[in-house]
Amino acid sequence: MKVCAEKSPVDERAARQGLVFVFLAVLIYSIIHVGFRLLASNVLGEDDIIDTILVQDLRVAYDAFPRQPPLYDWVLWGVQQLTGTGVVGFLLIKYTALIVSACLLYLISLRVLKDRLFAILSVESLALIYQISWRYHEGFTHEVGAMVAVVLTAWLFLRLLSYCRIIDFVLLGLSAGVGFLTEPAFGVFYLSLLGAGALQPSLRERFVRPAFLLSLLIAAVIASPYVWWVLSEPHRIAALFRPTYDYAGDALSGLGDALRGPIAYLSPLLFILPLVFPRFIFVAWEDLKRAPNKSPKPDLVQLFLHTALFALGFCVIGALLFAIKGFAVHVLMPLYLTSVVWLFSVAQKSHGSPLEVKWFGRIAIAIAVIALIARLANMFVLDPVCKKCRWGIPYDKLGVEMQMRGFDKGTIVSIDRELAGNLRRIFPDSKIVTRRYPKFTPSGAKLRSGKVAFVWGTQLSDETAKTYMGNLLPVGRSFEEATLLRIPWRHIYKSDGYRMSEWKLLIIDMDGAHGKAP
Repeated sequence: MKVCAEKSPVDERAARQGLVFVFLAVLIYSIIHVGFRLLASNVLGEDDIIDTILVQDLRVAYDAFPRQPPLYDWVLWGVQQLTGTGVVGFLLIKYTALIVSACLLYLISLRVLKDRLFAILSVESLALIYQISWRYHEGFTHEVGAMVAVVLTAWLFLRLLSYCRIIDFVLLGLSAGVGFLTEPAFGVFYLSLLGAGALQPSLRERFVRPAFLLSLLIAAVIASPYVWWVLSEPHRIAALFRPTYDYAGDALSGLGDALRGPIAYLSPLLFILPLVFPRFIFVAWEDLKRAPNKSPKPDLVQLFLHTALFALGFCVIGALLFAIKGFAVHVLMPLYLTSVVWLFSVAQKSHGSPLEVKWFGRIAIAIAVIALIARLANMFVLDPVCKKCRWGIPYDKLGVEMQMRGFDKGTIVSIDRELAGNLRRIFPDSKIVTRRYPKFTPSGAKLRSGKVAFVWGTQLSDETAKTYMGNLLPVGRSFEEATLLRIPWRHIYKSDGYRMSEWKLLIIDMDGAHGKAP
C-alpha cells in the first residue's frame, strides 16, 4: 500500500492571496446584506420562526421535527445566549456559514483545478444559483449547517487523499459526525463522496485503510445521541421516510423530483455556463461518457462528477424504494453544492479566450447586484413589490398593545408560528407555547398560573382557536371575550393604515381566572 505525501499543486503564496480575496469579497457581500436587513426590519420569517420557538429548550432533538437533526438548534441556542432572541443571531450564523463555505469551496476548487482564477470563479458562481443568491437570504436554517459540513468534509477528504495521515482520518470523522447532525441529505452526500472515491483504485487505496475504521467510529459516536433518540420511538423512524398511502403515485412523483433535482438546484448557472463557454456542452458530455479512472494518478475532477452522479442515484433509489418525494429544492444543496467544482473544470477546459472568463465574471456580479436591488425593494418598498411582505408586519406594535393591556411577562399561547416566533423576539422572558405547526410546549411554561396570553390572527377563526387552544382555557372563559386588535402598516410613500393586520388577544390571569377578561 502506497504512502501518501503529495505536494500542493499550486503556489502557496498565490493560493493565500486568492483566499484573502475570496474572504474579503464574501465578507463585504455579507456586510451589505446584513446591514440592509437590519435597517429594513426586525421581523423573523420563514424557518427562523420555528427554530426560535424550539430553542426555548436545549434538547437532544425535537419531536416537532423528528427527521431534522438538532445541530442548528444547538448552535442557535448558544448564539442566542449572547445576542438575544432577535434577528441578529440568525444573521450571525447564516453569514458566518456563507463566508466559511465560500473559503472552503475556493480551497477545494484550487486543489482540483490548479488554477486560482477558476477557483475564484467557482465561488463567484454561487451568485448564479438561485437557492443561494436569493433563497439563502430569505430563509434557510439547518441547510446552512449542511452547507458548511459538505464543503468541510470534501476539503478534509481531499487532504486525506493527499497525505493519508492519522490526523486526516480523525478530522474527516469529526466533520462527518457533525455533518450527520445537520441534515439527512448530508449522509447521502457522504456516502456519495466515498462511493465516488472507491471507483478509482488510486483513490481507494488511499482511504480504504484500517485508520478509516477509526474515522467511521468517530463519526458514529458524534451522531449517536440523535440516532439513538430516533430509534427509540417508532413514529420518529417513520418520520424519516414519510410513510405514504399511495406508494406508486408517490414513488413516481419522487422519481420526477429526483431527476430534476440537480437541474433545479443549479439553475440558472447550468444554463449560463454553455452560453458563456461555447464548447461547454461538448466537453461536459465527454466527461460524462468517460469510464472511471484506472490510472495510478488520481482524477479529482472525476471524483466530484461521480459524487453528484452517486447522489442522483441515491435520490432515485429513495424515490423508488421508499416513495420519498416533495422535498424543497434547497434541501438538495448538500448533494450538489460541490458539483460546481466539476462544472468549472468543464468551463476551464472549454474556454477559448480570456473574454469568456470576463463575461462570466460580469454576469455573476450583475446578477448579484440585481438580486440585492430586488431584495431591497422587497424589504423597503413592500407593496406593490411583494405580496405577503412579511418584513412589514407590525409585530412590534402588537407587542406594545399587549403590554398596554397588562401583559409584560408570562406564557403566550398561539396557533400561528410566524406570530409566535416574533412574539418570542418581543417577549424574550416569556414562554411561547404553540399548538399547531409546530406543536411545542417549552419547559417552564405555566399554563395554570400567572398571566397567559392567547393570541391569533383573524385569518384563523375563533372555532379554530377553540379547537387547538380551548382545552387550556379555565372554566367559564371563552375566546369570544378576546379583544380585536387592528394595527396599521407603515409604507415609505403610502399613508399609514393603507394595510391593516388584525389579531385576537385574550389575556387571562390564571391566579384570578374567573375575573373579567382584559
